Amino acid sequence: MAGASADSAAAGADVSVAQSLGDRELTIVLRRVTSVPGPLRVDVVTHAGTAPGRLALAVTPTGPQADSSLPVAGAPTARGVVELGGTPGMYSATLDMDRPGPWELAIDDGARVARIPFVVPAQVTSPPERLVYLGFVVAGVLLPVSVVIAVRAERSAWALLPAGGMVAGVAVSVTAALLSASLPLPPQPGGQVDPTVDTVTDPYSPKQPMISDYSRPPVLLTVEGSVTAGRPGDLDLVVLDAATGAPADDLLVHDSALMHLLVVAPGGGLSHLHPIRVAPGRYRIHLTAPEAGRYAVSAEVARRCGGVQMVRAPSGFVALPDAAAPPVKPSVPLRLGGADKSASMVLDGTSITVEATDAVAGEPTTITAKVGDTADLQPWLGMVGHLIMAGPLPDGSDIAAAVANSPVWGHAHSMGPTSMPDMPGMSGGHDMKDMSGGHDVPGTSSRHDLPGQRGGQDMPGMGSGHDMPGMSGEHDMPGQHDTGTTARGVMLMPPVNGESPPDETVAAYGPDAPFTFTFPIAGRYRLWIQVERDYTVLTVPIVLDVAPGAHR
Repeated sequence: MAGASADSAAAGADVSVAQSLGDRELTIVLRRVTSVPGPLRVDVVTHAGTAPGRLALAVTPTGPQADSSLPVAGAPTARGVVELGGTPGMYSATLDMDRPGPWELAIDDGARVARIPFVVPAQVTSPPERLVYLGFVVAGVLLPVSVVIAVRAERSAWALLPAGGMVAGVAVSVTAALLSASLPLPPQPGGQVDPTVDTVTDPYSPKQPMISDYSRPPVLLTVEGSVTAGRPGDLDLVVLDAATGAPADDLLVHDSALMHLLVVAPGGGLSHLHPIRVAPGRYRIHLTAPEAGRYAVSAEVARRCGGVQMVRAPSGFVALPDAAAPPVKPSVPLRLGGADKSASMVLDGTSITVEATDAVAGEPTTITAKVGDTADLQPWLGMVGHLIMAGPLPDGSDIAAAVANSPVWGHAHSMGPTSMPDMPGMSGGHDMKDMSGGHDVPGTSSRHDLPGQRGGQDMPGMGSGHDMPGMSGEHDMPGQHDTGTTARGVMLMPPVNGESPPDETVAAYGPDAPFTFTFPIAGRYRLWIQVERDYTVLTVPIVLDVAPGAHR
């Protein structure tokens, strides 16, 4: 099968990519490479129930050959092995990187190969930095010259010439240093322009196109293959450019995955999966459909400079019936809306209580899940929690068919409480105010797919804002040392350039996960809240009744 070589994640920080590799749900963390030649540490985070085994790793440079002394591009240059144990957690390997540019990591479990693109940045000196260095070099050379002339020349006034040049050099250096902070960065390889050896090693080249020249249209999603209920099987997902019909080979790592696949079963069960990438524009998922019937399918992706898109597969896929398949016990969702403001359940031994403010169409609704009693939630896909919703839905037993035709299919995130409990005058983080027209509030971000929108809408606050300052693979959290501040009030903060988010080994969030979303249409919605605790992703099903607004 042809390799895939164009998708990429942005350079400059750790890259975290969720992968549904066979029956294993893994998170692959590629730690930043600070210099080349140098090491690349690959961490593999496993979840509860993951089978032990061996993963074979290989890294391949995908850009053109830039140095004839290095191994030819297109062939693996380093290999390694990760031995997964029976205990959920992190397992690691280290690979040697010999050049900057675009790369691909292949992960082989013996039956299938996942291919993850990434970029190894080059240590590049920017034009302002060159001016700073040049100015100080000129000043350093002219200083002894002016001293010699002043001492030995019959007319000491001649010393003013090199002295003036020295002052000019210092002035150039200082001016360049002051202005460098305000100058825009060049287009970033991977995130804004196609990653090549040239864009990585010479990002300041004036040959780069303007941003308006390389935006891309939405994508089309189709599902190929079929499965039988109760039996594991593979499905292929084809992602095409809507304008040309060509494979869309420029997807970015967004919210810690190249693709977030949402699958709703006829009985209402939700699967949030992360297909492996096997070729340009082609992904593969291994799953076991619990029941026969047609499943609703939606994918969340991000194209390079094309924004975040929530794309539905119009036909979904069908799980064929099997008389030998065991019967499926339907999940009983919590019910909220109207006078019902709170409901509770026990899921995998964890007590969960969900509360909601008044749910009215056109007005922000805050839904808060309290998971357990301690702050031990883990960040999953860069967030404390995920809220997926679809509706309004008619009454009926085939939830998947209703979801497939629903006007709204949305996805909101919880970044944790919105305030530190020890800060004077601050609340506990649940009395949120709408700050951006009814969708995003501090600590929460959302997007939704509405009728008439091409591939969904990229909502404010949905950039790469999941990194915590000062977190670069370490597990310490701000405010936890010698301050008396508890992790309950810590929120995932926007990133600083080059810094990385905490990984899933940081179990220090919650127990509250608040979400705020504006439901545009009144009616009955299906909601699913997802959080991670003890390396287990918990999915809480909810039915929410949204009342009509005053002017709707």
